[in-house]
Amino acid sequence: MRHALGLDQPERRIGLSAHDFTQALGAPLVILTRPAKLDGVPTVPSRFLRRLAAVAGETAWGEALARGEAVLRLARSLSRPQLLPRLAPPAPCPPIEARPTAMTVTDVEHWLRDPYTIYAKHILRLFPLEAVDTAPGARDRGNLIHAAIGEFTETYAQRWPADPLETLLELGRKHFAPLETDPEARAFWWPRLVRIARWFVGWEAARRPGLRRTWAEVRGEIEIPLGVQTFRLGARADRIDELTDGSYAILDYKTGEARTEKQVRAGLAPQLTLEAAILRQGGFAAVPRGASVAALVYVTLKGGDPAGVERPILFVEGTPDSQADQALARFTELARRFCAPAQPYRSLISPLWKHRYGDYDHLARVKEWSATGAAAEDAGGP
Repeated sequence: MRHALGLDQPERRIGLSAHDFTQALGAPLVILTRPAKLDGVPTVPSRFLRRLAAVAGETAWGEALARGEAVLRLARSLSRPQLLPRLAPPAPCPPIEARPTAMTVTDVEHWLRDPYTIYAKHILRLFPLEAVDTAPGARDRGNLIHAAIGEFTETYAQRWPADPLETLLELGRKHFAPLETDPEARAFWWPRLVRIARWFVGWEAARRPGLRRTWAEVRGEIEIPLGVQTFRLGARADRIDELTDGSYAILDYKTGEARTEKQVRAGLAPQLTLEAAILRQGGFAAVPRGASVAALVYVTLKGGDPAGVERPILFVEGTPDSQADQALARFTELARRFCAPAQPYRSLISPLWKHRYGDYDHLARVKEWSATGAAAEDAGGP
């Protein structure tokens, strides 16, 4: 089956792993470890370790175990937080002139949930680097699918191609070209894109009769006065549709999980509502100021069964217009709050996932201060 898919044989990987292990074992100092338990179940030493112990002899092997025990004692001490001093989470307060005066809607969620990310990214200007020779992951798959769908929507926003499915697949082949060096990722991801393309073409064909015009990958920006300074809020909307009644729909393509209505209404996932606010303020050049937003929609594209789903946000309170106005008011207050010199950029004040480990959590030393119980005391709003 692997050969039919064009994948490497497992024996090749075993050989490469054995080669790497042999090279590493020739270092002046080597530490060999094994898990005592795996998923809560006790494990037994491998045949390699047992044979290594037999060849080394009882004396030499005993000395090696003793040296390892010293390292284990240090490791176990890290699991006893009661012996550690209580550490406070970071709360940097940079000067006003160093603080950002512009932001995109995709960064606002970080500002709400983890202001320290904004501090590290926009003030310290630190950006994570990809590990060397990293295998393609879910983010790469999402970027490739999103790029193909986005280019198709942008190129054929007003003119439907003669063969839309083949046209979309051709764009997919172009964006999947970098995966030629990774046949395994291509073998599993390409069928997913094919399923998404079939669903998307049918969904788009059914949607177009209710539209006057479509814009894709469109940029917008507004300026928000904050007393002595002005803050710029920008966005790049995946798609904006003008409906036949003159109102507008804002769509966001998602290859991962879409945000829930509750998260959007509470203001913790404000991307679409802020894009709607920019639209209503005339921030998108093609849309007149004061336009009404009829719908905010996530379009999830996962390639499963079904391959795609249209997920409109059906607010239990208010309308897309009123929610957009509230989101802009909340953002304005947030930006004004961080204009104060004493306002710190705290870490993980409202994380989306309890055990999340973000790009800058190591810089904020999250594992250190959360292990001492400081997280519960310092939790709160920004």
